[in-house]
Amino acid sequence: MSFDFSQTYLYKMHRLTNSLDQAFDSALRHHANISLSQFTLLLAVQHFGTATQRAVATFLDISPAAVSRQVDIAANNGRITIVEREDDRRTHQLQVTTDGKRKITDGITTLEEHVFAIFRDENQRTNLMDHIETLQKNIDRL
Repeated sequence: MSFDFSQTYLYKMHRLTNSLDQAFDSALRHHANISLSQFTLLLAVQHFGTATQRAVATFLDISPAAVSRQVDIAANNGRITIVEREDDRRTHQLQVTTDGKRKITDGITTLEEHVFAIFRDENQRTNLMDHIETLQKNIDRL
């Protein structure tokens, strides 16, 4: 009996997530001069307004060490500020700077113009978002 792994849901989902990450990262690096990892960090911090590294790690479902590396890069590039909390000096608060907000805007524009533009029709975009949300809800139930 022959088994073609390339025709399984597992393989197709794996390829899809890798292909999306590569397309997003490539477009962001080329047109907005930022990596996908940096862009998602900025989006997550902006989502909270002010966030701890732990909150960002949980939100993005990545390790605290991975967030710490990305925070260092973003802080060194002036895209976020790191502030110690007065009530707990071990905990740092992150905020997106003006330059970081500009990178978010550049990144969103880049993805809209160079990646998501393949879904030109509004119905296609709506259908895609509906399918993504349904897929995520079903996976969350597992």
